[in-house]
Amino acid sequence: ITANQETYAQKAWRWLDLTGYYTRWHSRRAWILDLDPPARTAAMMVTEYERKLILWLVWLSFFFTPISLWFWYGQFTHLACKPVLPLMPEYQYLNGRKRDFGFHGGRWSDCKECRWLELECKKMCHDRLRAEGRDVWGLRRPRSQTIGTH
Repeated sequence: ITANQETYAQKAWRWLDLTGYYTRWHSRRAWILDLDPPARTAAMMVTEYERKLILWLVWLSFFFTPISLWFWYGQFTHLACKPVLPLMPEYQYLNGRKRDFGFHGGRWSDCKECRWLELECKKMCHDRLRAEGRDVWGLRRPRSQTIGTH
């Protein structure tokens, strides 16, 4: 059939069959010729129902792949969220952000607002204690940027 003898329906089906899927759906010979040589020999054991089922499942796989990726990406972005957890009871060792840190602040709990290894906060607290005139053993040593005996 030449292009000027083709009906509009035939032309539409020809353009819709860009990948050859409809040709392989309607023609077993075209489906077999599209297979690899080892699969061609095994194709004689495939029934017509199985052949169309394979084609249908391949089409469904291609159709659902972007939907699956969209769902996966949506679930993957939820990893950045904190999961739902039960509310823990208020113990002294939980939720240290809202509690004072007096349980490790020294003899008089002088620097309750500073965490254990928050050294800049400890320096400011020690400066405040020195300005108040408190004689704390740790403040009688020379100060430097390093913490320790060196």
